[in-house]
Amino acid sequence: MSAEAGAPPPRDARAAAWIALALCVVAAAPYLHAALEPPPGRTFAGTFHWIDDFSNYVSYAQQAETGRFVFEDKLATRPQRPALVNLEWWLVGRLSSLLGRRPFLAYRLVAALATFALVFAVFTWLRGLGVPTTHRPAAAVLVCVAGGLGGLLFELTDRPVQRCPDLAIGFHPFLSILAQPHWTASLALLLWALWWVFRARRPAEHALALALGTALALVRPYDVALLLGARGLAVLLANRPSAWVKRLLPLAGLLPVLAYLAWVFRQGYGAFSSDAYAAIPLPPLDLLWALGPAALGLLAGLRLRTAARRAAAIHLAAWTALGLVMLLVRPVSFSLQFGVGLGVPLLLLSARALARFRPALTALAAVALATSAAVAYRIVWRPEPSWFPPAERRGAAVALREACRDGGLVLSPADIGLDVIAFTSCRAYVSHPAATGFADRQRETRWFYGPAEVAQRAEWLDRRCVTHLVLPGDAGEAAAAWAGPHSAFRRTALVSGRSAALGLYARPRPPSCP
Repeated sequence: MSAEAGAPPPRDARAAAWIALALCVVAAAPYLHAALEPPPGRTFAGTFHWIDDFSNYVSYAQQAETGRFVFEDKLATRPQRPALVNLEWWLVGRLSSLLGRRPFLAYRLVAALATFALVFAVFTWLRGLGVPTTHRPAAAVLVCVAGGLGGLLFELTDRPVQRCPDLAIGFHPFLSILAQPHWTASLALLLWALWWVFRARRPAEHALALALGTALALVRPYDVALLLGARGLAVLLANRPSAWVKRLLPLAGLLPVLAYLAWVFRQGYGAFSSDAYAAIPLPPLDLLWALGPAALGLLAGLRLRTAARRAAAIHLAAWTALGLVMLLVRPVSFSLQFGVGLGVPLLLLSARALARFRPALTALAAVALATSAAVAYRIVWRPEPSWFPPAERRGAAVALREACRDGGLVLSPADIGLDVIAFTSCRAYVSHPAATGFADRQRETRWFYGPAEVAQRAEWLDRRCVTHLVLPGDAGEAAAAWAGPHSAFRRTALVSGRSAALGLYARPRPPSCP
């Protein structure tokens, strides 16, 4: 095995560890501040961006807390056959169980592990591309903190955050490290899996590549498609046709996990391919502002003196090309998912091109391209209401844990519903906007809490098989004013906050419900 494919030199290992540690400390600081000093009467949501997606992730970790390894979709209103295995969410859930059921704290610890794995993977690719030892620390910082112009456009113009992909989609690693450990974990796995898929020569190395690819598929399935596509395209571009079968045959080891994923998504799990993602705009010019700066280093010229280094560059270029095609053509509803981490191959190639000059130039490029990272970091220190909900609303979900021990369906506003699926064994009638039928459920929920009459509410609760009910204020022990005088709902808790109170009610599952 070559030095490039083996263990990192001690100097690289030390530099990678220090950079990863620094990133973890910087990323953890706003979480610690938000958890310890929330605004009066409010509590920290546990994360800053994509709160609805994050709550859905944690809904699977909650199942792992109870000992499950195979998960069901809690966005569905009826019980399902468990089918999904996700190694990341299982790890978060098991760690949360050890921490006393603190899933958001567990996720921050997993985020730290993922950050270390990502930084060490970046160093490995830099070494494989031939970036000199003296340049690698600055190059790694460039890859981890650089971005596009989205942050500046957001700060200096009236452009909304949805039109600034640097701050919304996660093209570059810093935003993932700061706010989305699910993306950090999958990006680290993708880098490692692609590295070993292309470097493997011995049986043990092929086995490692397949293990990493399988783990990637069981963490973020979109990325295993990028792994296969990048490797396949690189082989077609860099080899004679007579060698294609030999080079691609080892990928057949991923067929079992691909077949499993195909079976899983036939069972449901509609949020992962929801049309809600297709509605997010991404004009080509926005894509240019977000990814163009990461490619500027290539203007210095990419000189690769060995076949191995050229092969590494071809794999990164293939990854970039496939991602851009998915973002520009949008062939499937979830095409935007293929943009996560897309700046990484561009930044790695730019770092290699800049290695012709002194390391100070690479460091200067990292500072110049870190504006989106700086803006994102400044934003998370703000006391935004979206990540500091009223304490009683989070408290209501936590108080339902005991009442939901045997499962059930909770009717509540959507924001409480997100906490219900994250903290309890219950489902929520309305929670994540990407859930199948969300718009209809949201209308029905507003009708229930609004103009509906008592008799209509009682009939609707039975028809929808609702077993747990969150009501504003103190509706009495039996909630008769909401669910009718003959309702079986009884109050299980009353959660009071700085400005409001919420009553929690439960009843046995209606006989007509599954």
